Amino acid sequence: MKPTMTRALQAAALLLAIAACNNAGSDLGPNPLQTNAISAVAYLDRDGSHTFTAADTFFAGAKVSLRPISGAKAIQTVTTNISGIARFNSVAIGEYTITVDPTSIGDSISVAAIDSSHVKIAVADTITFVAIRLGYPEVSIRQARLLAVGKRVFVRGVILAGVQSFRDTTSHLADSSGQVRLTRVSLRGGLTGNSPGDSVSVLGITSSRLGQPTLDNAVISRFGARPAPIPLPVSTATAANASNGVLDAGLVVITGAAIIDSATVAPDFKVTGNDGSGPVTVLLDGNINFNRSLFRAGHTMNVRGVLVPDGQGGWMLKPRDTGDAQVF
Repeated sequence: MKPTMTRALQAAALLLAIAACNNAGSDLGPNPLQTNAISAVAYLDRDGSHTFTAADTFFAGAKVSLRPISGAKAIQTVTTNISGIARFNSVAIGEYTITVDPTSIGDSISVAAIDSSHVKIAVADTITFVAIRLGYPEVSIRQARLLAVGKRVFVRGVILAGVQSFRDTTSHLADSSGQVRLTRVSLRGGLTGNSPGDSVSVLGITSSRLGQPTLDNAVISRFGARPAPIPLPVSTATAANASNGVLDAGLVVITGAAIIDSATVAPDFKVTGNDGSGPVTVLLDGNINFNRSLFRAGHTMNVRGVLVPDGQGGWMLKPRDTGDAQVF
């Protein structure tokens, strides 16, 4: 959907443009506004919201060109200043397009959208504002998992496991294409945690941990809340190999698994269960106050949680809180 310049961004741009004009003429007395001006305002969409928010920053150094609607040679090219503004003065009445030189904004950033890239000036003495949204590439989780290590990207999705659940600062995210672990997570907006069902965008760097793709240094921005996601029922054998890796980082549930062994692996606690299809390890994170004495051989358990690789070619099931595990 085509974005529009928000009132907040337009107001900020207008104040900055007026201040720039006033400062430029401070030694020459009053400096009347030149007619038919176009002010292009470039900002970096840091939270992936697709609109200007408090998390975003104005972008300096972008080379912005004003071209005839025919796409011919640029009439003017201006570099955005510290306030993100490229101002085109003395523009004749007519129709124009706005373009950005991609080499001026860096390899990892791209032009996500230009609001009103087709600009029509029909009346003299006007100021036209154009918003230029810059951002990191936005991809699906499946695409992110296939990228080379070290690429900074945005993904959007729903939280499966909150960062406060586990001691290793990980979270889990899913979209319609798949799921992925987020490592070394931080939260925007002063949040102290995130919950299953949160609708978020994530800015992270493609990486890997224990042989599976991850998004590292993941910065999460929350946009809303949805009902908690429903886990996929699987057998213990399927959980142990994550359905041949397809369910890595996914949210699943096993039922009727007989507990056959348990052991403390400080600070965590490992429980082995089997529903008859094959064993799986359930890892009780040391960050969660489970009653470990309940998890002993001869009992049966139902467990929800996310699948994490064990580093040896298999997967473990990690419940997210005490309510994820029932023993009877």
